[in-house]
Amino acid sequence: MFFITAAVATVLFILVIIVFREKPLFPPSRAQALIQLKPPEEYSYMKSIRRLLCNTNFVLLIVAYGLNTGCFYALSTLLNRMVIQHYPGEEVNAGRIGLTIVVSGMAGALLSGIWLDKTKTYK
Repeated sequence: MFFITAAVATVLFILVIIVFREKPLFPPSRAQALIQLKPPEEYSYMKSIRRLLCNTNFVLLIVAYGLNTGCFYALSTLLNRMVIQHYPGEEVNAGRIGLTIVVSGMAGALLSGIWLDKTKTYK
């Protein structure tokens, strides 16, 4: 089974090397076109990272995403232990609770995306 997976991955790797170019003929966006016009010495990755970290909205997005992801991972990691401690023998229900958390998160992301597209209330 692993040899088949390795063979498929190798064939795909070779195809990517042969078929794909280093960069497209035309830049995909105006920002990318401007970057390509600048000499490489003028463009700095660290400058762009510093500029991002000075952007208040970006920092708020990082904090919000970090809190959301951290809470989810902490809850999903400790869920089984918390349920079993208070309700011995309820492993199946702990799994169902975890499934409900994941499915409701997916549904919430889908519905909030649709809501934001329709109302244009995002920043």
